[in-house]
Amino acid sequence: MVEDEFSEEYGTFRSLAWNEVMFWMVSRNLIKYKSNRVGMQTDLLYLKDQYQKEGKGTVKFFEFTDLVVDKSVFYPTGDGQPNDRGKVIIDGKEYVIVDTWNDGTDVHLMSHDTFPDGIKGKEVHQIIDWDVRYVHMRFRTALKIISGIVFKKYGATTRINQTYDDQAWVDIEMDGDLTEALVSELQDEANSFVEKNLDVNFDYMPKTNFTEDQELMKICKGRVPDFDPIRVLKIQGLPPQAEFGTDVLRTGEIGKIEFKTTMVKGKISKRLNVFLSK
Repeated sequence: MVEDEFSEEYGTFRSLAWNEVMFWMVSRNLIKYKSNRVGMQTDLLYLKDQYQKEGKGTVKFFEFTDLVVDKSVFYPTGDGQPNDRGKVIIDGKEYVIVDTWNDGTDVHLMSHDTFPDGIKGKEVHQIIDWDVRYVHMRFRTALKIISGIVFKKYGATTRINQTYDDQAWVDIEMDGDLTEALVSELQDEANSFVEKNLDVNFDYMPKTNFTEDQELMKICKGRVPDFDPIRVLKIQGLPPQAEFGTDVLRTGEIGKIEFKTTMVKGKISKRLNVFLSK
């Protein structure tokens, strides 16, 4: 996080994430990188191999602490999953990457340090913090299992979810109250998918086919991902779901799933807090 104050002309900003600051600066034309990179698009290596810990790319754009490469091993913040962290090496010098975000065309790697002039076109060795990424992958797949179960069993959808380094949460949208018995039943069923150690597979579907699939449209509540084709996650026994995050390849990697609930106005909150253990 950053904490800073801008001049009165631009207002005062406190406790903003790097990506929020960058979006704000872009929207006010304080950074004009986009006009210099028309038609460019980062190759998303993290979707091709979610277990890739290192990779190489070429600098396509840089400005201050902002770096864009043609290929990214780093996952950008999005859809409830936090960004990867790690480091890049350019000309033998290491730069710590503290944030990663996506402008819709390119993935931006944000460093603590300012990048030097003259690096455009140079090779970038990328190294992610694998321990952090792998935890995110385990939580991400657990959330997909939970979403799949509540949709299949109760016809319910999940409103929003968020993953952290040590826990995650998901909001369940279902009719009626959430009871302790129902939470326990859901937890047991989620763990049954873990114990089966099922394959986690992915297919790519043209957007037109995706929008014609009633089940896919229901589970995503009509919010069609802004990609074409659309990446779809499949686990045996669960409905398919759109997915552009990083996941484990087998459900057994997730570990034991545990739910914790809170009370709101005398009732169990429909937000499930999710914890994992080996």
